Amino acid sequence: MPHKILTLSIFLYTFISCTISTSAETWHDDFDTENPDAWDAVGKHSIWKVSDGSLRVEVNRDWQIDYELYQFIAIPPPYRDFIIKITDFGGDKTRFGFCVGRTFPDTPGDDPFFYVFFPDEIRARRFDGKGSSHPFRFRLSREPRIRWETDALTQMELYFNSGHFALFADGEFRTAFRDANFDKIEILGFVMEGINIANEWIGEAWADSFTISGFTVTPQVKLTAMWSQLKIK
Repeated sequence: MPHKILTLSIFLYTFISCTISTSAETWHDDFDTENPDAWDAVGKHSIWKVSDGSLRVEVNRDWQIDYELYQFIAIPPPYRDFIIKITDFGGDKTRFGFCVGRTFPDTPGDDPFFYVFFPDEIRARRFDGKGSSHPFRFRLSREPRIRWETDALTQMELYFNSGHFALFADGEFRTAFRDANFDKIEILGFVMEGINIANEWIGEAWADSFTISGFTVTPQVKLTAMWSQLKIK
């Protein structure tokens, strides 16, 4: 176990010690108004809306959806080095998350592969954003099989650097992993996964703000992540 802790710590330190981006570009949305130049509701159901200063999404029992995608388009892909920050992020009786995805030319079918960062776990998924989904079977996913008891978060931070992922939740380091197949990201967005509750598809979720930026990690973040990783037993 000490060897595993040391290996994970070295990996995380190596990841966050890099200057992730030379670009200072930052894009922020408080979801005060609709912004069709920044977001595209890919799915066939009008479940997405911006109201009361938040992105809000509702699943009605008449819409038996699987996955619906609210795709970020303000900055064109690919995305290689970035931080995503989302505030007041969660849902009630839903599976609402933020996804990062890409397509693979050698994979049968056209559906992209995604990692979906829910408030309580990370899952690998393959879906087209228009309601259908398929197993993540053609590549081995690398997300940690961990669940947290958090249906909503005050803030989620996702750090990405060419295949390396590090996740912070409510200011605390949560987990890190690497998938060499994800050397770049082609799709970013919020995703709603339909949930059947008492034979009725119903639920609602929200996000208060979204920020994407390039970054240089500070010594404080390095120490926080290192200490958090060393405490893993």
